[in-house]
Amino acid sequence: MTTVNHVKNAYRRLLKVERRRFANDPQVLAAAQKQTRSEFDNNRTQTDEKKIQKLLKHAANVEEVIRRYVVQAPRSKVQANTYNIKFTSEHALRDRHPIIIKSSLQKIKDGAEPKD
Repeated sequence: MTTVNHVKNAYRRLLKVERRRFANDPQVLAAAQKQTRSEFDNNRTQTDEKKIQKLLKHAANVEEVIRRYVVQAPRSKVQANTYNIKFTSEHALRDRHPIIIKSSLQKIKDGAEPKD
C-alpha cells in the first residue's frame, strides 16, 4: 500500500470514528471534523517520509483516544443534575482503568468533603 493510501485511510478512519462518537452532538461533530480536515490540509504538501509516518502515528493515536476514551453524556431530561452515560464495547472498560462514577461534585452535594 502506498503512503497516499495510508494517509487517505487514516483520514477516513478519523472521520468515521468522529461520526460515531459525536453522532448526537452536531456542534462537536462539526468542530472535530473541521479540525481533522485542517490538520490534514496543513500537511498535504509534506514529502518527508519520516514526518509523514510520524503524522500517521499521531492520527492513529487520536483515533484510538476518541474511540476508546470519549463518552457522550447528555443531560438527563428526567432527573436534575444527572447525565446519561452510555458505554460501548469499544470503550476502555477492559483495560483495568478505573472509571469513577461518583464525582467530587456529587460528594459535596451528599455532604462529604472531596479528597484532593
